Amino acid sequence: MSDTRKPPVYRGPVRAPMRRAMPPRRRSSTGPAVFALLVVAAAVAALVLGRPLVTDAVVRAADDHDTLLRQSAVRAIIAPTVAPLVDAPADPNAKPVDFVVRRGATASQIAADLLDAKLITSALAFKFVLYESGTENALQSGTYKVSAALSPRDMATLFQKAAGDQVALRIIEGWRLTEIAAAVNRVFPKIAAKDFLATAVVGSRNNIVLAGLDPKTPLEGFLFPDTYFLRPDATADQIVTTLLDNFELRAAATLRGASADRKVAIYDMVKLASIVEREAHDRKESPTIAGVYQHRLDIGMKLDADPTIQYAKGDWGELSLDDLKLDSPYNTYVVGGLPPTPISNPGLAALQAAAKPEVTDYLFFVAKGDGTGDHAFAKTIEEQEANRVKYGNR
Repeated sequence: MSDTRKPPVYRGPVRAPMRRAMPPRRRSSTGPAVFALLVVAAAVAALVLGRPLVTDAVVRAADDHDTLLRQSAVRAIIAPTVAPLVDAPADPNAKPVDFVVRRGATASQIAADLLDAKLITSALAFKFVLYESGTENALQSGTYKVSAALSPRDMATLFQKAAGDQVALRIIEGWRLTEIAAAVNRVFPKIAAKDFLATAVVGSRNNIVLAGLDPKTPLEGFLFPDTYFLRPDATADQIVTTLLDNFELRAAATLRGASADRKVAIYDMVKLASIVEREAHDRKESPTIAGVYQHRLDIGMKLDADPTIQYAKGDWGELSLDDLKLDSPYNTYVVGGLPPTPISNPGLAALQAAAKPEVTDYLFFVAKGDGTGDHAFAKTIEEQEANRVKYGNR
């Protein structure tokens, strides 16, 4: 987002583009036992010496000879390489397609088929998940409904279930309710997005986290991001209930405890978490970012949070100077306090951060723009301006 507006105020981050993994090499024929032993020895050496060249060699060898992944030493070496890929979908907005797991196909062959179909970006990540969990021989043959919105881990889990028994629905952290409705419609074409949205309200639900909310209140913020395996004939109400119950299971205890300790409404913590989710690329920064916003709230300072305006506009695109003047109760550059509702559906890290924000003197932060998604924090406007100049974020 442009940071040229005056007077200088706190700005949200510029999200770094996701790096696409290089297509993995196809598995070649099984090498001799001596070669396997040498690779394992190299893996141990890499653990001891931490040599990047050795690590790269082990990664290539494991991709070519996936049975090497049975060795824990080999998996330990390649884990840092595949960790960002095992839970990363190739295309979060992809539509479901039919995918055939051939009878008798090996894990390596299935991985290659998924890669050829552009359903995953890393065959090695798919194989790693299987060997790490010891399920490389547990995949069932059949025709599955899958999409590139599923991660390699999701695929590995789905293929262990009988084909046709369940479909996978992946909800991404930070999605708006409308984005969830669109994802539901892609996986369940008989459920129109508008019907899902009409169902996703508090209504007569008695979940603890919804206590005190008006029945007409949308469930924005309360549909927990995760991968769900559901019956193909699931209804909108069943899907909403599943997502909401997962939110309560994962976050209710933390939010209730914080609400009692801090005398803060659960709904307000979910609002804060929804902003933090959109701002924090690095989960480790979530408590600090939550602390910045909480500090601003405590001293009566406007939040100046870009994601709230993006929510009001209906997309997460870059803002213009005119957008900062948008006439909306969600414009936190103009209206003080938290927005009227959550602006996204946050994950656990953001919820925990909002429940227990870091106590900080920081009032500003700016994206470093170095590809890490990290931020530089500042206590004063002068420090903020210096950070803007330093990181080229004007």
